[in-house]
Amino acid sequence: MKTLPASWRCSLALAIAAFVGAPPAIAEQGGRPPARILVGFSPGGTLDVVTRALADQMHDSLHRTVVVENRPGAGGRIAIDAMRAAPADGSVAMLCPDFLTSIYPFVFNKLNYDPQRDVLPVSTVVEFAMALAVPASSPVKTFGEYAQWVRAHPQSANFGHAASGGPTHFLGLQIGKIIGAPLQDVPFQGAAPMIVNLAGANIAAGTSTVGDFAQHHEAGKLRVLAVTSAQRSALLPNVPTFAELGRKELTTVGVLAICLAPGTPAPVVAEWSDAVRKAASTEQFAKNVGALGFVSTGSSPTAARARFAEMRAFWEPVVKASGFKAD
Repeated sequence: MKTLPASWRCSLALAIAAFVGAPPAIAEQGGRPPARILVGFSPGGTLDVVTRALADQMHDSLHRTVVVENRPGAGGRIAIDAMRAAPADGSVAMLCPDFLTSIYPFVFNKLNYDPQRDVLPVSTVVEFAMALAVPASSPVKTFGEYAQWVRAHPQSANFGHAASGGPTHFLGLQIGKIIGAPLQDVPFQGAAPMIVNLAGANIAAGTSTVGDFAQHHEAGKLRVLAVTSAQRSALLPNVPTFAELGRKELTTVGVLAICLAPGTPAPVVAEWSDAVRKAASTEQFAKNVGALGFVSTGSSPTAARARFAEMRAFWEPVVKASGFKAD
């Protein structure tokens, strides 16, 4: 996940400092203690920014202050442990990427949670597309040309991605399968170093989110060949979708949802779902996440669970066919 520009980080730090120094009347709203939304990744990353933008819009709907608490580590699994250990009373929620239930069950032989039982989606928050890109210096200009190049240069056909076992890792492997020539994956510790190496032509291609690639594409440092969403991205309106190129099997997105601990009473689930949907529908939230390449959604608990089930159905055969295991 990408890191915020320095000016944004400064603003964020000031906002956090202001809250920490706030009087009790602000910290505890309407006689109810603050609710927490856990994020399984570090402050300043994309998921953290999305969560804070959401929380800012939820105070009035939940009639309580909503704070964000980062519990980074193990790709989100530490945060899941914290959510499971919290009281099932709506005081603790979590921003859950779909890969916690759609990919991890097939990547790890042993998980510290049951994906079907311990993660209770109450509303989707945003969806985001992924993309395939090549260095700006590459002779490849289109996905068709890329497929031809891969078949002609199998020894050089590699791709970089942000982390082994994540969606962009398996997207690259699936692209190679569809082209008919395996791609060698090159994992990095995050999208930022991968993009640096891609722009420098140290790797032949890369897979990441549209938001990670967009500004570098516009700056002419790399070339995005196609995006995975069903519709073109607002950040890259001139880049085709894989579906437009006749590769509908590569149509997918990432989904982020707010989840609660199992056993949370139905009225509490409904209260959180309503609050998330209201927040996600605001113009300010849509603007904030749109700048990152995300599309705001918001849904009922039933629809959120169905969306997670769809993502699991998409990734399960892809991950199993790869044979990759993280443990």
